[in-house]
Amino acid sequence: MKFMMNGALTLGTRDGATIEMAKEGGEENFFLFGLTAEQVAESRGWYNPQWHYDHEPETRAALDLVFSDQVSRSEPGVFSPLREALLTHGDYYMHLADLRSYLDADARLLDLYRDREGWVRKAILNVGSSGKFSSDRTIAEYASEIWQLKPCPVQ
Repeated sequence: MKFMMNGALTLGTRDGATIEMAKEGGEENFFLFGLTAEQVAESRGWYNPQWHYDHEPETRAALDLVFSDQVSRSEPGVFSPLREALLTHGDYYMHLADLRSYLDADARLLDLYRDREGWVRKAILNVGSSGKFSSDRTIAEYASEIWQLKPCPVQ
């Protein structure tokens, strides 16, 4: 939200804060990727991360690079637990399901970056849409909805 207030464009997953920001600024001004919470819930029973490794060349290339120790030459095998979590133990958070979507969103972001006018327009719209995220509103909301506090007027 701080980045949004300063004109940054968001490349992000469809999680709580990002969803809230995109609602204010318009999804067309964000670069969202990945499954929704509902899609994750619906996919849990049949999701197979190995499918992504077997059928998505970018996924295979990225994982093969990490697991080959090329990025961890001084610590061979340091990423073995990651391999286990993703490919052996089912990728509980469905990271591999989101990788292709991330790459597509990143490509859209890079295309926009080449369009200076379009980039500036979206940045300005983000700043203009960020007012809801002031610390005053956030603290007041936390106080009433989470902590069940009432205002105490100061004279």
